Amino acid sequence: MSQGGYVTLVGFVAQDPQQRETKNGSRVTDLRVGATTRVQDRVTMQWRDGDTSYYNVSCWRRLGDHVRASLRKGDPVVIKGRFKARTFEDKTTGLSRTVIDIVADTVGHDLNRGVANYLRPHRPAITEDDPVTTEPQDVAEGGDMIDEEAIEQFGRELDGLREAEVATQTIDRDQAADAAASSAPF
Repeated sequence: MSQGGYVTLVGFVAQDPQQRETKNGSRVTDLRVGATTRVQDRVTMQWRDGDTSYYNVSCWRRLGDHVRASLRKGDPVVIKGRFKARTFEDKTTGLSRTVIDIVADTVGHDLNRGVANYLRPHRPAITEDDPVTTEPQDVAEGGDMIDEEAIEQFGRELDGLREAEVATQTIDRDQAADAAASSAPF
């Protein structure tokens, strides 16, 4: 295992991912993630939100493409990556500010807080005549990452489910989990 500052961040997407290109042509997707602590008031035994901290997350190349296609503002996420702090002078106030930046290795939806559907990008088969590429092409011609056929198939599968039953089961499980969490001794 390499030395360095690694972190696992559990939070929510604070604003939609923004993709940009560096001077040397690499793609990077910037993501703003918020994490809110939950604290229990020992007098009332009620849970409440604590302070929210925000982090800048950079997702490079293919990971950034997938993040841009998969995440939206408000989505619960889990991020693993390297972190570093940087300090700068705020131009409006002249005060010194510190920001935590995370370069993500892995990003995913937090399935503890919802359901997600995974779509594996199409990877072309490599033959002996083809040169081996370092990064497979995930993006369809024209830069579109959306697989319309897969989305239609997923929609047909969802239509087959009894949505009311699934929603009821999910609500019942969430309420049972909340009741168990609030009655657990800490």
